[in-house]
Amino acid sequence: MKKILIIVSTFYSRISEKLLNGSTKLLEKNKIKYDIKKVYGSLEIPFILEKYKNKYDGYIILACIIQGETDHYKVVREISVKHIYEIAYKNKLALGSAVLTVKNFEQALERADIKKRNLGGKAAEVCLDLMKEI
Repeated sequence: MKKILIIVSTFYSRISEKLLNGSTKLLEKNKIKYDIKKVYGSLEIPFILEKYKNKYDGYIILACIIQGETDHYKVVREISVKHIYEIAYKNKLALGSAVLTVKNFEQALERADIKKRNLGGKAAEVCLDLMKEI
């Protein structure tokens, strides 16, 4: 049976829970088993992905990076996303990603909510689609 690893950053826990809800609902609907690994911030995600690469059939990355008053947002966004996709491309991983990079909390809520844009669910869809192709 197929199994997916969901790696979720809990830095913005309210957003993370909404993203996770979207992903898990879609996986459960499709009768796909999954494990969840929680990390504090987006920068920690590549370490977990590297550790568990090739141990699952697919991977879902969930995180939220909100722009603040400094350029720290850009650094976190660029480093985390770059390394996530380097690992995925190098190892041909079926990976769906909902790493939200937004200007404010309201934008994050809009994108994470299962009744609105549901990007957590869309990340799960991408993962399942790639599992068929890779």
